[in-house]
Amino acid sequence: MDVRGRAQELYRIALDDAAWCPEAVTGEYGWSGTDLAEALQLLTRLRLFVPAPDNHNGWTALSPGTALRDLLTEEERNTATLLAAIQQTRSAVARVLADFQPVHARELLTVRMEVVTGAANVSAALEDVGRRVEEEVLSLHPGRALPAEMVEAGLERDLAALGRGVRMRTVHLEAAAAVPHMASYLRRLNAAGAQVRTAHTLPLRLIVVDRATAIVPAPPSDDGEIAAVILRGATLVGVFREIFEHSWAAANVLTDAASGADGEWRPEGRHREVLRMLAGGLTDEAMARKLGISERTVRRLVSELTERLGAASRFQAGACAVRLGWLDD
Repeated sequence: MDVRGRAQELYRIALDDAAWCPEAVTGEYGWSGTDLAEALQLLTRLRLFVPAPDNHNGWTALSPGTALRDLLTEEERNTATLLAAIQQTRSAVARVLADFQPVHARELLTVRMEVVTGAANVSAALEDVGRRVEEEVLSLHPGRALPAEMVEAGLERDLAALGRGVRMRTVHLEAAAAVPHMASYLRRLNAAGAQVRTAHTLPLRLIVVDRATAIVPAPPSDDGEIAAVILRGATLVGVFREIFEHSWAAANVLTDAASGADGEWRPEGRHREVLRMLAGGLTDEAMARKLGISERTVRRLVSELTERLGAASRFQAGACAVRLGWLDD
């Protein structure tokens, strides 16, 4: 017989004889002391047995209806206690919010940060910031020139902002500014009213908008996607503005020569031959053999060409050269 069966049997015995004797029950049914204790525990938990000091056995059996009412009454008391505690907690939270939320809110308004991951999301964030700018845009652009399609999309945003009377100052690397599509972009930007300068080196990629928003690169995500941090708050943005001003003061004003207005760079000699071979898909080994030079020299020439063209790969460099007509006889 399991615990439930023993509890039912004990309950029947107690209803028949309120003065039942534990020793007699265990002796008659062969239960151990543990068996009896488990049955009593179950009946007590169900409120079918309640303590009765006046009874020899120490218990009184109640009807199921009475036991159920007692259980519900106890649950109601527990629920009422819990609700009272919840109400006290709610009141305490309300007081904390009323007293401290305004202080915390002011702190949150001072500095806010948002991390944007993925090229499409970063581009959308830049588009949103570009549309919201009202007074001024400052920017530093280290690293290689961006792909032509991204530069063209950026030019549309820049021209739209300049058309609204936005002041614009920007600094690009001299090496990137020499890339044909970048040179064209900077000439058009300069002609539209932006102030453009170039520098040998720059500390970081940076955009500062209206003295209240700064956009800086974030470490790439685990899957290698680019990411950016958008910072809002006059104090922190002011720090990045000072970084820009320092770089601006050390930069050179864009000249016609720097922007390519007096004639853009065109490949000659080995550079031209390497571009032809890149367009043809030759390997470094094959190019070195044809040119009679070392593979190390070939790799240096290819690196120079990809940097000049702002290309992401050797094959893209060859394609760019063909598109620009550099290989036409």
